[in-house]
Amino acid sequence: MTFPSMVIFLVLGLFIPGLGSASSTDISIKGKLSIDPDNISGMVITENFMALATDEGTAIQVLARQGNEFIALPRNKITLTPGKDELDIEGLAWQAPYLYAVGSHAKKRKKIKSDASNKQNIKRLTLIHDEPARNQLFQIQLDNRLNARQIKAFSLMPIIQDTPILEPFTALPGKENGIDIEGIAVSENHLYIGFRGPVLRGNLVPILKLTLKDKKFSVKTPKLKLVNLGGLGIRDMVAFEDKLYLLSGPVNNIPNVYHVHVWNGKAHLTPLPYLKTLDRPLGKPEALVVNRLNQESNLLFWVGQDGLKNGGIKLLD
Repeated sequence: MTFPSMVIFLVLGLFIPGLGSASSTDISIKGKLSIDPDNISGMVITENFMALATDEGTAIQVLARQGNEFIALPRNKITLTPGKDELDIEGLAWQAPYLYAVGSHAKKRKKIKSDASNKQNIKRLTLIHDEPARNQLFQIQLDNRLNARQIKAFSLMPIIQDTPILEPFTALPGKENGIDIEGIAVSENHLYIGFRGPVLRGNLVPILKLTLKDKKFSVKTPKLKLVNLGGLGIRDMVAFEDKLYLLSGPVNNIPNVYHVHVWNGKAHLTPLPYLKTLDRPLGKPEALVVNRLNQESNLLFWVGQDGLKNGGIKLLD
């Protein structure tokens, strides 16, 4: 595998290979995001741009690099569909010239209301809502000016329904151990799709390995991999060098603990060791970036968090 209002400043102290300046490792996000800044759910950082996704609305945003800053401008907001239904984008991945974005493919159940009667709340809980707009995998071709030259999409639901282990969970809401996609990684001609839920018996989490076809945006030969994350689901994943890195977290909100694991792409039915831990974070970690200062340095792990301004991006100790 090969992987490559007011102004707000967020200094990350992050080195990106290829920036060309060894004198500074600081990167700033400058400006106001045109997507929901409090619900960041996906992140990509390259030598030329940063891309951020939100699980609200229908758009992602690309921030162009200027020096050691990434600039948030309204013109770099990319609306993925003409409709108004929420896409619930949960993950981003990059392999030039394509940016990939994946929706949760999850059903949902309404929450109870504290000011409603028991009868009203039971009625709210009875229905399970299917929102087809969430069932999309996007391929966004970017030009040299970071504009979306072409956007293609299809649903992963037929593949999920044709996978015997996954099919029974398609009837359940995502936050009740139903189908809930939150991670995506790309390596050469393979896409990896990571599931927050379901978590199967034995604490096994599914990952779909999909082979991209050469001439059009479609996939073939899907393969199901199972990984033991100790009862947690996948909240993001990223390909770097010859490995995949998984950010794990709870299926719902309990326990409030998150880990980073390294994975070799093969089934791992015993608990996968973790490299880093986030215990009781202020937000909900949902985006992961991995890199190095140089070829000899240790890995750096950065997370973006849902619920914090501009993702509350932080370097893990």
